[in-house]
This record gives sequence, C-alpha cells and structure tokens, in this order.
Amino acid sequence: MKRLPTLVEGLDEILNGGLFEGGVYIFEGPPGVGKTTLANQIAYTLARRESRTLYVTMLAESHSRMLQHMEQQIFFDQQEVSATVFYVSGYRELELGGLKAVVRLLRGELVRHRASLLVIDGLVVGSLGSMTNDAVRQFVHELQSLVSAMSCTCLVLTSGHGNALSAEQTMVDGIFAFEDHGFHWRAERRLQVRKFRGSQIIRGQHTFCISTQGLQFFPRLESLPLGDGNVKLGSSMLSTGLRAIDDVLHGNGLSCGSASAVIGHTGTGKTTFALAFAAASTADAPGLILSSMEFSGDLRRLGTRLGLGTEEAVVSGALVIKNLGQEDESMDEMGHKLLRLVDELKIRRLVVDGLAGLADTLAFPERGYRFLGRLLVELRRRGVTSLFTVDPHALAVAAGTPLADGVTGWFDNVFTFAPAAACDRQVDQRLLTIAKVRGGAASQASVNIFVSRPDAGQALTP
Repeated sequence: MKRLPTLVEGLDEILNGGLFEGGVYIFEGPPGVGKTTLANQIAYTLARRESRTLYVTMLAESHSRMLQHMEQQIFFDQQEVSATVFYVSGYRELELGGLKAVVRLLRGELVRHRASLLVIDGLVVGSLGSMTNDAVRQFVHELQSLVSAMSCTCLVLTSGHGNALSAEQTMVDGIFAFEDHGFHWRAERRLQVRKFRGSQIIRGQHTFCISTQGLQFFPRLESLPLGDGNVKLGSSMLSTGLRAIDDVLHGNGLSCGSASAVIGHTGTGKTTFALAFAAASTADAPGLILSSMEFSGDLRRLGTRLGLGTEEAVVSGALVIKNLGQEDESMDEMGHKLLRLVDELKIRRLVVDGLAGLADTLAFPERGYRFLGRLLVELRRRGVTSLFTVDPHALAVAAGTPLADGVTGWFDNVFTFAPAAACDRQVDQRLLTIAKVRGGAASQASVNIFVSRPDAGQALTP
C-alpha cells in the first residue's frame, strides 16, 4: 500500500512511515489538544508538495476564525488557501439532511477539487447522539468507499471518546487518541495510536508539544529501533580536563564514548569537574553543556573565576552552553532535543549538569531507568563522551524517590564526592572516590582534591 508521509516531526517515526493512501483515520481528544492544528499542519505541508486538501468543517464556527488562529503558525501560507487547501462547511447539510447529505457533499467537493487529503473536522458532536449506530456505520462505510475510490486519505477529527464512532462499530483504519494529561501543577500532552492497520507502529503513549511550528512528537526513546545493540567503547582515551584526575587514571583519562556519573551534594565540586571536562573541547572535538540549574552566563563566569578556560572555549566556538528543561517539557522532548543538538553540532564532549532536570518530569519515576540507559547507548553510538552530574538530594526531590543503586550501573565511570558538610572538612578540600572505571583502572581508590586559585593554573589539584 502507498504511504502518505505527514512530514510532521516524530509522527511518521511513530507510524513507521506515515498514513496510508485511501485510509480513514480518527483523531479523538478533548478540545484544545491540537487536533485542528495538526490537520492544518499536514494540509499545508502537503501543499508544498503540490497536493490538495479538502477541509470540511461540521461546526458553526466560521473558517475565517480558524484561519486567524492558523496565521500564528509557521507552516501556514495564505496563498495556499483556496489554491491547494479548500475550506468547505458541512454544517448545514448535517443539520438538514443528516449523514447522507454530508456524503453527497463530500463526493461532489472531492471530484471538484481532486484532493489527496480529506479532513472532516467536528463530526462527532452532540448532534450525532440521536443517530442510530446503523446510520453511523453506513456513513463510515460510504466514506471509506469514497476515499478509496479517489485514492484520498481521510482524517476525522472528533472531541468524542469513542461514543458514536467507536473502534467496535466501525472499520476505520486508525484511531489516534490525544490527551492533555495533568499532574498537580504540570501538564503533558500525549498521543496513543490505539489502532493502525497495515503496519507495525511504536505502541504506547508518546508526548508532543505545540508551538508556532505546529505539533512536534517525541517517540519514547527506549522504544525506537536499535541500530546496533553491541556498541563498544572507543579505543582512544580522552582527558578529563583535570591533570589531577588523569594522573589517578594512569594519565589516560576516560575511554572515548564512555559515560561518567559525578555524584555529590551541593557544593562538593561536581560542576567544577564538569566545567573542566567541557573546557577541554576543541574545534575538532566540540563540546556541549546542558544545564538544568545554572544559566550560561553564570557558568562562564564560574569557569573564568576558577581559571578553567571555559570562556575561551565558548568564544572560540568549541563549546556551547544551553539550558535543559523548561516548563512542562517532557522527558522524551528533552532527550530528543539533546540528541538533535549532538547531531547538529557534531558534539564529542557532553555535560549534563544536573540529572534532576531530566528527573523532574511525569514519566521519570516509571521509565527513567530505561530511558537513561537508552540515552547513553545513543550517545555511545555517536561517539560522544558524556559526563552527568548527580545531586542525590535534588534527584530525590525531582523524581519523588531516592537515587536507585541500579541507575549508576548504566554508567561506565562513577566518581563520588564525599558527602561531608562544609563545616566538617578543610577549606576548599574535597574527597573524590573513584568507584568505577570501565576499560581501565585507577591507581588509588580515592584522592584528596583542593580547589585552587586561578593563578595556580588548575581548578582542582591533588
């Protein structure tokens, strides 16, 4: 069967290639969840490929009102209105003649406009409540015959939840359930493809967001096809950026492609370690810092104060600093964003300063372990050497549960700063324990670290 790619970011990936030509698909969900925006987004994306869309509204709301909302979207093109995207009202036909009159309208307009996509927006409303199941089934049967004969794909947008057009009563090719899931003060938009004929899909729930670019979908990271399940560490070594640490690792540093966790409470030196690692980035091996707690300017000032060369690396373009996690960003949205930046910037050194930024999401308590494991595999596949800082207290608050022992098992290297309170340790002294080093060994299990002055040339010294 011939596919109709939607070219909507992430959606074709979930559907393993897109919709099918001649199929009838139901988009169901509460008002405001993005169904109309998505249908228009697909329509105007098809318009750029010179494919026509017939958009039939079954509500009393005027088309001009809908277009006013669409004008804020980047995908919208006013020149395509009535040229490749045709808006028709079926409200009067439904009121006066019922579903049979709607079918006659659709048949005539499809022939007239030679559309490749048919959108029926607002069909399942209270006005269908009095219609018999037989009438609804007959309508869907005729609709399927019509779009199949004309090689047209049909989207039926409904605010219902399987009342009149339920999976049991119809022969539709797919049912897409949209929801705006609320949890305390947060909200997360989700999609689940409950039915899809003709192809395997990525099952389960996937998050999405709505912006001026339209809808963007984020397939669950751990559910994506795994290209190479046996990804090995690189044979070369990479400096930590700190001679004190490299010396303990026999002067070699970390294996390329490895993932390191630096664990410690606030003020123990995690971010300093991370900044030194990132500051060693070069034009040939660019670096990226994603921070969930600190702003870019603050990190640059901290690096300068400690003499780490962070500012020089940023100015030269070897290092990029961005924030991770915004209001209501889902875990998968952040994961896909991270991997996209890695690919676009050809990153080789990555710092995620604050694992709690990923944990402060609705899905982390349930899926965080699997998600993190897959994320690290994807980074290794790309040849990225990564370093994650972990504050156990912050992570426990964000995830609602303490740091699980198994989480550190995903990392190749684990460094732990002693949890001693500042009043109990010498000024500027830290005790770093090297709990795990994959592909190598440490000359000693722990080392005393001192935060030195900038003129000493190192932020951390043994």
